[in-house]
Amino acid sequence: MTKDNENIWLKAAVIGSIWASFEIVFGSFFHSLRIPFAGTLLTFFSIILLISFSYKWQGKNLFLKAGIIAALMRSLMPTSVILGPLIGIMIEAVLFQISINLFKRNLLAFSIAGILAMFSAIIHKVVSIILIYGFDIVKILKNLYYVFLHTTHLKLPLNDLFIIVVTAYVIVGFLSAIIGNQIGKSINKIDTKIGDNTIKLDVKNNIFELPDFHYHSKYIIFHLIILVATLFTLEIFPLQYIIIPLSIYMFFLFKRYGKSLRRLAKPLFWLQLVVIVLIAVWLWNDKIEGFIVGIKMIIRAILVVSVFTAISVELKNPLVKSLLYKKGYSQLYATLGLATAAVPFILKNLSVQKKDFLNPFKILKKSIGLSDILLEEFTNFIQKKNKIYIISGETRSGKTTFLKKIIKALKEQNPQVKIGGIIAHGIDKNNERLGFEIEDIYTGKKHQLCTTTQKPESIKIGRFWFFEEGFRFGRKAIETNINDLDLLVIDEIGYLELKGKGWFSSIEKAMQNQDLDMIWVVRKRILEEVMKQWQHANFEVIKVENANLEKFVLRFEKRASSI
Repeated sequence: MTKDNENIWLKAAVIGSIWASFEIVFGSFFHSLRIPFAGTLLTFFSIILLISFSYKWQGKNLFLKAGIIAALMRSLMPTSVILGPLIGIMIEAVLFQISINLFKRNLLAFSIAGILAMFSAIIHKVVSIILIYGFDIVKILKNLYYVFLHTTHLKLPLNDLFIIVVTAYVIVGFLSAIIGNQIGKSINKIDTKIGDNTIKLDVKNNIFELPDFHYHSKYIIFHLIILVATLFTLEIFPLQYIIIPLSIYMFFLFKRYGKSLRRLAKPLFWLQLVVIVLIAVWLWNDKIEGFIVGIKMIIRAILVVSVFTAISVELKNPLVKSLLYKKGYSQLYATLGLATAAVPFILKNLSVQKKDFLNPFKILKKSIGLSDILLEEFTNFIQKKNKIYIISGETRSGKTTFLKKIIKALKEQNPQVKIGGIIAHGIDKNNERLGFEIEDIYTGKKHQLCTTTQKPESIKIGRFWFFEEGFRFGRKAIETNINDLDLLVIDEIGYLELKGKGWFSSIEKAMQNQDLDMIWVVRKRILEEVMKQWQHANFEVIKVENANLEKFVLRFEKRASSI
């Protein structure tokens, strides 16, 4: 990752962490009090925050990156179904970034961004409600509106109500632009003094992943197909045709994703469903039909919430993470870990009191004042992160031989140095490579990894058959004592790791230890792919054909003594 690109992602992490923290504080407050239009209020303050930061920092797609980070952080809240807040915040970030790109930094751009973001909030809410309850909810709300007009004797046609709502959102959007513009112009005058500037960043790279959960990426498509088919069936066929297969499917969802389906355990969620059934029965002339309509809406709501939660869980699959890495988003995961780790510090320094909720602009300015110290801390953290030396060369060019020399020299120079991980030994016969066995460097134990001969419970990759037991041995060797090592060796990283398999999960765990340097062995033809996949890492490539053993050992010793 280039310095400029790294700097943009770090700034995005600062903005994203502050944005998410503000949403956590006020989102929890608004929703706990059941304040109407809570999402619209959060959007209003989010646009002000982004406008303010646009006067402080610039960079290519900075606010889009900040939106991605804030959305992912917001979705980590236990009360959230990941896709809801993710989509809402992402839409705001996209609209703001487009406006800035097209019209630069001025009141016109801010106004357009604010107005569009306001409308996106209500459209997102309407679409979400219709998706969950179906178009029958529109009929219910429409009839309730007419009941309200009849009861109050008001004369306000729906067209007039629509115009009023549109006008109100335009005004609020324009107001967010004016306020944000004013705060932005005075952003350098914002007090940056804080009560406690001590930051202890507990950065984790696997914040999304669920321990001991077996992911299946194909389930994402499977759940989407079931959802579409079920919603279609609900509209066309009577309930009795779907109730049994749906019950079986729901049993499967609860068995696989039960711990993640928190929303279904909330009494308020079920209370809403009961109220909807009662209102449907009340509004429909045919009470039986109204009851059936209400029951279908309940089934639909439970199904949609469950399916989207299931998809959210499957999206945490390390394979998805690997795919994003390959597309150039390894920086996202690196900075997301930083942003998430900064939240306790931000919340601590905001010190929100009950009276502060009456003046959210004060909290907004106070949170912006934390940005410089956060950026400095993030930058220092990245500079100190683990160093990864890549020994690269052609096949059978002596990469592993050079690696063995490094390990031997380091141990001879400093017997106390703790080196762990795996080293692969080729199994040759008559100058033909018949397979590999891997050695646990820390214990000296060995285990066969692959062979050219097919054996039971082996999988074919290229011309070799690999044993799952060998992978388990290797992963254990990499992960055991990982926090006590001075140097971790992984020989080698290949196509499997690029697909999120092999040693991929162990590599991710190793990268959580910022003090742990590593040596990887990578074939020359996939070197660029490996470096692109983990482009947030601090790499140094050692070409085996012109490698200098003494210089490397000296360089490693100097780095070790400086950490």
